[in-house]
Amino acid sequence: MSVLVLYEPNYDGGAGLEHGSLLPLSQPSNRGRGSPKGRLLIVLGNPFSGDSVQCLQTLDEPPRLLKLSSGLVTNEVASVQPTLYKTAGKLLSLLEPQLRHYNTSAIHFVGHSLAGGVASLAATILDGSIPMPKAKKSKRDKKSKSSKPVEETETSKDDIDSTSKNATKTLKPDDDDQQEIVMEPLNGLGRARSSALMLGGPPCLSSNVLAAFCTSFINGDDIVCRTSQESIDRLVGRMERNLYGGFVGKNFGWMSDTLSMTVSGLQSHAHGSEGEEVKLSVPGRAYLVRPRRLGNICSIHEVGNLKKGGREALREALLWQMHDVLLSKSMWKHHSLESYIQGLDRVQLRGVVDYDSGDGLE
Repeated sequence: MSVLVLYEPNYDGGAGLEHGSLLPLSQPSNRGRGSPKGRLLIVLGNPFSGDSVQCLQTLDEPPRLLKLSSGLVTNEVASVQPTLYKTAGKLLSLLEPQLRHYNTSAIHFVGHSLAGGVASLAATILDGSIPMPKAKKSKRDKKSKSSKPVEETETSKDDIDSTSKNATKTLKPDDDDQQEIVMEPLNGLGRARSSALMLGGPPCLSSNVLAAFCTSFINGDDIVCRTSQESIDRLVGRMERNLYGGFVGKNFGWMSDTLSMTVSGLQSHAHGSEGEEVKLSVPGRAYLVRPRRLGNICSIHEVGNLKKGGREALREALLWQMHDVLLSKSMWKHHSLESYIQGLDRVQLRGVVDYDSGDGLE
């Protein structure tokens, strides 16, 4: 996965939950006080660009359960997509020098497809909402530990990037120093300063972790945004019923498929937040961009785990099938980065017209 890190020293906008909001613009009196805090902009490249099979194979994994150290419920658990979670830990370990050097600046991650999932999980770890991945010890480490219990254990080469940064680091002082220097762990280092923008990212975090500082966009019938091991299993079940259902199943299978997806959506909507700690969803505030055939425009609707009820939640479960894979001609076309850029460019908000037309605001 390619990583591009940019530092903007003159950035004086919001951070964390307020990153990208209009609130700083509406309070000009607060701007200009003191020096700008700056911003670290971390852009991630999609590691599986053009390889749809590898992308789906990566997402076809059972969720990994984590024990949360923060929250209202004791020993609360959450689930994450295991491969993306491990990659997010390696990314933070790689960027640790920059993160510690600019420890008062806003930190914003941007990614498309699976890189978007890594971006959201990295921001969630930095905010302290979920812990850092723990490194697994190799067999050689266990052997050395049993023979020499005094020596420190080493981590395996594959997991060296995700060494337990979650533990507090202690630096040995010089002879002249009287106190040890204790470094803050990476988990929570960017609290209230971290945010992420995800385009076409997969479900990678359970909905009981709100992560409102993450913003996710879903374009039309994008397959990746609806793909998890659970949704793939349901898709396989529907296809088997259609293929091996005899004459009726082969000729009228699309009707039963539509009915089963509608029933599944109704059940998901009726159960609400039941068992949400083991179900992966698109993190943060999610917005669905719907291309329209007429007028060459797109509409936008808020969906996702922060939209707990109302008409949009019902449409999300029944009409848009946000929790099931839609087999359509545009499911991969809508996933391309170019399609996201064109779709967001054609979004038409209510009460607002394009300035290019010369009409301004209504």
